Amino acid sequence: MRWSSFETRRLGTLFMAYIDLCPFFVSLGRPEQVRDWAQDRELGPLVWGDKAPRSLQDVAHAVVDGGKPYEGPVGFVRETAFQRSVLRATCAIAQGETRTYGEIAQAIGRPRAARAVGSALAANPLPLLIPCHRVVGAGRRLGYYSDGGPEMKRRLLTWEEVDLASWR
Repeated sequence: MRWSSFETRRLGTLFMAYIDLCPFFVSLGRPEQVRDWAQDRELGPLVWGDKAPRSLQDVAHAVVDGGKPYEGPVGFVRETAFQRSVLRATCAIAQGETRTYGEIAQAIGRPRAARAVGSALAANPLPLLIPCHRVVGAGRRLGYYSDGGPEMKRRLLTWEEVDLASWR
């Protein structure tokens, strides 16, 4: 598995672990998270690549800088079937829209699993590509965001022109 970094216009440095053109993990400006992720999954040493393949960079730029939905491959390592279903449902949320944890639970046929949805999203290996920042708490609560906390979640939703004036 290789990893590298590249700059995005809107969010700064993006670090990515990948094999060929398949991303496995993404982090904004925190290279130690890539290393920790690989160690936690006992994937062996990551090989630093000076640059990710151009086509992979282009896809990431289209998502991060251009707001396009990610439709490429996803490299799951230890995610459960439940986590994968949550992440797939999250991919269906369009830019500028939000869903609650409960709505995602309902969408995957587990209407009483809103908290488990939150836990699955907290472990999202591909924030930004799988837009977990678009999933919020009931009652217009932002909730947490695994790659930068609630302030980054607020920043991403604001960039997507979600009106957060009355949100908590």
